[in-house]
Amino acid sequence: MVARPSAQRRPRAKSERERSRQPTEVRRRLVIESARDLIADKGLFNVQIRDISKVCEVSPGTITYHFRSLEELLFEVVQAETREFYEPLRTSARTAGEDSGTAAIELQAIVGGLFLDDLKTRRHWLIWIDFWSAAARDETYGRWMSTHYDSWRRTLQEIIERGVQQGEFSCDQPIALARDIASLVDGLAVQCYSLHSSITVDAAREAITRYVAQRLGLGLDASTSADRPT
Repeated sequence: MVARPSAQRRPRAKSERERSRQPTEVRRRLVIESARDLIADKGLFNVQIRDISKVCEVSPGTITYHFRSLEELLFEVVQAETREFYEPLRTSARTAGEDSGTAAIELQAIVGGLFLDDLKTRRHWLIWIDFWSAAARDETYGRWMSTHYDSWRRTLQEIIERGVQQGEFSCDQPIALARDIASLVDGLAVQCYSLHSSITVDAAREAITRYVAQRLGLGLDASTSADRPT
């Protein structure tokens, strides 16, 4: 007698014990990834270990095994989010500049890519806005944020200086302009990504692009700013 083929079964969900067998760095990464949307939704200071463990489908003990404290986990989420937001943006802008042979296109791409009306960009700014208040009071957070801003302003400065050298830009104070651009970016982000804001993301992108164009004596087209890669 020929046996009937058994019905196809859905894959069995792995038990917590099976999931915990993954290497430590893999497990830490999975926890960080799972916590990101939760933190963006609830706020950096409204998330507890039990909330993260529920999203990750592991026990609170598993979370505390991989992270010494909630503060350490939240800090690593911020670091990962910032790194994975800015590095692709910088790479994309650099490629756009190299392809076009102009610093103007690179600068356009990097400032325009900061203001996109998508979930990833909104998530980044919501997490970052929360982190500002933490960095104002915590030594470790403040030191790391300062390092990040130094790198970010230096990136802008280098693009501006290259544009000046190539004869594209008119600017006698690249350091000061880099600082001003970074400051305006933050101010616009707070306004356009806040709930019920009267300033849209598109309006913020147009404002920063127009400001850069005016300060450098050129005409950047806000409507063609490059998208950040996913």
